[in-house]
Order: sequence, then C-alpha cells, then structure tokens
Amino acid sequence: MSLKSFTDFINPIKKFSTIFGEIFGNEIPQKNTAAKFLNQKLNVIGIENGHGGRHLGCEHSIKALQASKILNSDRIPLYWREIVPETISGRQHSQLDGVIANSRNLCAAVRKACDEGIGIGEREELLVFGGDHSCAIGTWSGVASSIRPHGDLGLIWVDAHLDSHTPESSPTGNLHGQPVSHLLGYGNAHLKTVGDKFPKLKPENLVFVGIRSFEPPETEFLQKLGVKIFYDEEVTKRGINDVMLEAIDRVSHKTYGFGMSIDLDGFRIDDAPANF
Repeated sequence: MSLKSFTDFINPIKKFSTIFGEIFGNEIPQKNTAAKFLNQKLNVIGIENGHGGRHLGCEHSIKALQASKILNSDRIPLYWREIVPETISGRQHSQLDGVIANSRNLCAAVRKACDEGIGIGEREELLVFGGDHSCAIGTWSGVASSIRPHGDLGLIWVDAHLDSHTPESSPTGNLHGQPVSHLLGYGNAHLKTVGDKFPKLKPENLVFVGIRSFEPPETEFLQKLGVKIFYDEEVTKRGINDVMLEAIDRVSHKTYGFGMSIDLDGFRIDDAPANF
C-alpha cells in the first residue's frame, strides 16, 4: 500500500491481469510472467462465509480454491496465512449476528497481516479470498484501520453490482448487497465500526468498475455522495485499460495506497461462465 509512484500502482494491476488471462486462456503478449512471481510472496487469508448471500455455496469456495491445481502450481506461489471459519446465525434478516462476527474476525486477521507489513510493501502481496461479498466489510476494515495513521484508503470495486444497499433500502436483508454502504460509514452500528469507529472509505476514494445490475436506492445513495461509477457500457466503449488508468488515478490521489475488491460476476460470462 505504500507505493510511491503511478508506475508502482499500475504494475500490480498488470501482473494480476496477466495471471487472470492465463487462467481463463486468453492470449497474453508477455511470456514467462509467472516466473516473475516466484520472487514475490503471495500471502492469502481465506474466509469461509456464505450465509450473507442469496444462495448458499460460497462458504465452500476456500476448500475449492485450495484444491485447485492451478492455484497449487508453481505458477502462482500462494502462502495461506489463515482460514477464518464462518460464524452462522441464520439467513437474510437473521444473518446479522453471524456477519458481524465474521467481519470482526476477518478484520483482525487482515489488520494483523497489514501491521506486519504484508500487502503494504512492494515484495509481498496480500490476497483475501471469500466467500460472499459481505467479507469485504472485514477485509477493508482491517486494511483501513491498519493504515489510518499514515493516510486514507483508496478502493476499486470491480463487480456487476453496486453492493450499496443500506439496511433500510435492502428488500431482502442479504448483507452481501450492503458492504459498500457500511464501509462508507452508513448502516448497522456494529458493522460500520468494525476495526475502529471511523468510516473506512471516503466517497472520493472509491471507484466502481463494470457495473451492469443495480437498483435505484443504490444509485441515489452513491450519486448523493459523489462516488464515481464506470458502468459496463462505458467500459465496453472505452476499453478496460483506459477505464482502469482513470480509476487508479482517482483512488491513488491523496491516499496512502489502494486495493481492489473483485466479485467474480464482474467478469463477463465468456471469461467466467461458471459464475452465471
């Protein structure tokens, strides 16, 4: 997170774009990219959460990832630091206590890693795998609370959805549709204060990329705050490289560093058909 220049910000995006391209079988102009990863440690924290979503199943994702031949090859040298088990309290409106516990436990694991310098320097990356997207509350609360003495957090949110309902606007109560509002400091008092009492994100430090499914209360909420949204149509028209350059410029302006939160449905169906 303590990256010094625009080039330093761009390179991690290029690295992960290349690896994703290799996984999905796209043509990649660079060769032997994976070899460059061998001298960089990819630290991973997993959380086995799924009850914050519409359908069960995401809670099994960590075991599936650990069994993946791709992710267990030398091409991607992962080091699993910790697996956070899910605390289950119910579904929909009954899931709140469990998601609060999950968020606090994940926040503690992520903050510990960041306090040790993992994901903050240039040699060791930190990846967090879930789980339904309510895990973003714990993930970014951990990062933001760790770096707060140094500055603000920037975040690029790659997703098909805005995930920005508040408890009042959500028609289902599913918390996988509410992480952004809580990170911005709105919503349940326990969830918005995971890690510390402050909002984890400022609206000007948040950018959405690839949005194609949303509801009016979400767009009204974000527009009122002035959050930048790159809808899927704009990404298609301008190209992902141009959009990401602007997104990175926005989230790296007056912040200590930035991260990316990626929901798999942010990938198009041709690249990740199993997600649909």
